[in-house]
Amino acid sequence: MAYKYVIAADFIREKIFSRTYKPGEKLPSVQRLSKELSYNSDTIVKAYKLLEDEHLIYASPKSGYYVVKSEVQVNKKNHVIDMVTASPPDSVNPYRDFYHCMEKAISLYEKKLFEYCSPQGMQELINVLAKHMANFQVFTKPNEIFITNGSQQALYILAAIPFPNGRTKVLVEQPTYSVMLQVLKLTKTPVVGIGRTHEGIDLSELEAIFKRGDIKFFYTMPRYQNPTGFCYNSLQKKEIINLAKQYEVYIVEDDYLADLEVDAKADPMYAIGDKERIIYIRSFSKALLPGLRLGMAIVPKELQNEFFIYKRSIDLNSPILTQGALEIYLQSSMYKFHVQRTKQYYQEKMEILREACIQNNIVKCYIPPTGIYACLDIDGISSDILVDRLAKDNVLLNSTTGCYIDGFPHPESIQLCVCKSENEDIKKVIQLISHKSVFKS
Repeated sequence: MAYKYVIAADFIREKIFSRTYKPGEKLPSVQRLSKELSYNSDTIVKAYKLLEDEHLIYASPKSGYYVVKSEVQVNKKNHVIDMVTASPPDSVNPYRDFYHCMEKAISLYEKKLFEYCSPQGMQELINVLAKHMANFQVFTKPNEIFITNGSQQALYILAAIPFPNGRTKVLVEQPTYSVMLQVLKLTKTPVVGIGRTHEGIDLSELEAIFKRGDIKFFYTMPRYQNPTGFCYNSLQKKEIINLAKQYEVYIVEDDYLADLEVDAKADPMYAIGDKERIIYIRSFSKALLPGLRLGMAIVPKELQNEFFIYKRSIDLNSPILTQGALEIYLQSSMYKFHVQRTKQYYQEKMEILREACIQNNIVKCYIPPTGIYACLDIDGISSDILVDRLAKDNVLLNSTTGCYIDGFPHPESIQLCVCKSENEDIKKVIQLISHKSVFKS
């Protein structure tokens, strides 16, 4: 359970970032806030001290506490709008909570945190994850879970190891996660692409590819796909699963944003398919802390031995201290509070993005209900050229070009990442994209 002063600090912090407490404004007195939150004065003082340490507020002797003036307001002229960086802003990052969990892990596990553990992962964390995943309709046993250094390590191992079906090619959606394409290239894995739109994929084409009998596994992000934000519906998931089973193709399901799901009925493929042919991957970087670098993979029995050998050859074990802290964090109320706050943050960002597109008559766009990515199709200009032009206006964007296999035909599209952008910034970017002068060659 979170400390009361941490909860009080979160309350104040959210009001600062929402501009309820404006830069330079005096904050409520300790006594007033103590009465408002029903906490004692010492708790409020500790909360203010915590926010001082974060440089969000400052104390003025015999006057009180004030909100620090933001750099964005002071330096508007050179303000960079970042719609590329995929990490949560300070307003939703649980730095302090996770710090407390690390302190608790050190006191609880002591020497164990500084010794080797199994390449499979810290048993205490694995046991908690087995219970935790049931909340997402993912029912598994501890011996099927492997802790990895982010989802990227799991993808590398899966690309490298032989599969029981004896095949070598990997099928990927187009577009797909650019890092996955790099992994396949570095492991010299033959790759095949299949087009995906917001409506899904062509199931007849998928069956024809599976029918050739050379696909090792199909790599997919069923919800809030990177780079587009696309989501499969339940029927599409079931049809893909049935085809994979029919043609003995494994599915690697990358469920990196499951924490942000707003539809309680949107189960992962792992929950509805053959668990012996689905490898389920989960990351804690995007929705929690980007530098945490912890992920997990649920690996079928037939693949576990090879996965273990490759994992051990890459590193003896994933960082023990962060594993211990994550175990404590997942069991606390801090996790539920953080997920609730983060969901609300991204839902609001996507709604602002959606409204901006409507106001600027941008119709070739896909804006998911939540998540961190959306995409816009561009007409009349190369998306790479558009990205370069907007960079001159201090707007950072990514084209989706790097998310395709070389030579695969694709539309000119822009990826929009809403993690680091202010509401007014989102509106400004959409206005710039829609302005006719942007499209002049």
